[in-house]
Amino acid sequence: MSFESLELHPAFKGFFTEQNFKKPTEVQRKTIPLLLARKSVVAVSETGSGKTLAYALPLFHALKIDEEKHGTNNLKGTPRAMVLAPTRELANQIYKVMKGVSHHVKLRVRLLTGGDSHERTKSMAHSSFDILIATPSRVKSAIKNKELSLGHLKIFVMDEADNLFEMGFKKDIEGMLLEADLSLLQLGFFTATMPPVFDAFLTERFPGKKLERVAFEAASRPQVRIDTYNVRVEPEEKNKIVRTFLEKEAKGRGIIFTNQKNQADEVFKYLKEKMPALKVKVLHGDMEADERDEALKTFIDKKAQVLVSTDVAARGIDIEDLAWVVNYGLPKSAIYYLHRCGRVGRGGRHGVVYNLVASHDGKMITEINQAIQAQTHLPLQMIPDAKLNQQARDRAKAHAAERVEKKVAKIAQRDRRARITDADVPQRGKKTVRPARRGAGRTVKPVRRK
Repeated sequence: MSFESLELHPAFKGFFTEQNFKKPTEVQRKTIPLLLARKSVVAVSETGSGKTLAYALPLFHALKIDEEKHGTNNLKGTPRAMVLAPTRELANQIYKVMKGVSHHVKLRVRLLTGGDSHERTKSMAHSSFDILIATPSRVKSAIKNKELSLGHLKIFVMDEADNLFEMGFKKDIEGMLLEADLSLLQLGFFTATMPPVFDAFLTERFPGKKLERVAFEAASRPQVRIDTYNVRVEPEEKNKIVRTFLEKEAKGRGIIFTNQKNQADEVFKYLKEKMPALKVKVLHGDMEADERDEALKTFIDKKAQVLVSTDVAARGIDIEDLAWVVNYGLPKSAIYYLHRCGRVGRGGRHGVVYNLVASHDGKMITEINQAIQAQTHLPLQMIPDAKLNQQARDRAKAHAAERVEKKVAKIAQRDRRARITDADVPQRGKKTVRPARRGAGRTVKPVRRK
């Protein structure tokens, strides 16, 4: 199947030529025809499978046909389509793809994410556009301030839908959907996993909506090769171990994932101090928007070898040549372990995951192992439980001590027997002392001969 056979609008021809696109990926082949037929879709597909174009192409096609029939949308602050993403970084990535398409299809695309100036957001209320790429909190705020209306929304897409719910945006999403006419809304949900909270949301929020489910079959994926190494450490040892890894073991570029923003800063400062020649960047949510954009761009453009990041870089960011990931701390949510590890091993490349595991990680290890077993798209190895390992080590130590004790007792008993035997054997060159005969202790008077 070729892109031409999908019968998309002729305006796409220049885009396909420019990007040298010949054949659609598996998820595109399955999803695009359904969306072109105005069906609502739930597509389960990981990052790097081509899912952005899987919804972008039919979205642009539908809006272009609608524009040719009914004219240009001149309503202020009222998009006809919206794509929702969980993070600013993913929204920026989607926006770049959309802008590449819009250059040929001639539709207007706007971006609305955290870190945008109030003036920029306010200006949106006074301009017309067709497609909005946004994060949930900014959409909620813009609706509240009367800067955005979803009253004429026709297409609603959620990219990394599972992550949107993992990050607690469920109420925000439900609130914004109240602004739209659900009976006329075409839906597209693109997700890497199907957590229960997301599945329940679809059932409860769209009870009468028929949702076509599409899965990216494992047989059509490139072979993924990921090796996992678990390093048992004490918390105070982690920085030194990371430094040793970077100096002696690390090959290629990679990401060090931390759980807290201040932790990311601390690791970054430590590496800058101890390894001044290392090209390293830091990325987390407390940074200014421009700083985050600059850090990520520098890393993606291969101008930095190491990125120290919180989970803002765990989803949706496709970096082809990433060789390794270090989990400085195991994530607090098992799903994020999969997302972090999913940054490597892409396109059939070999990837390596290093976990710095502490003794208090037992509960998290159980949840992570359950998540590993519940999925099939990443060939990840189970993490041995630190507590169980410690118990096993304690048992082994006790058994070893018991064996040593028995061996010592056996040697001591043998020595005692040896001493007794030696006492009974006459020694050459020494006078033998015989036991006294019976009666030897009595006084005997000498007898005189007459």
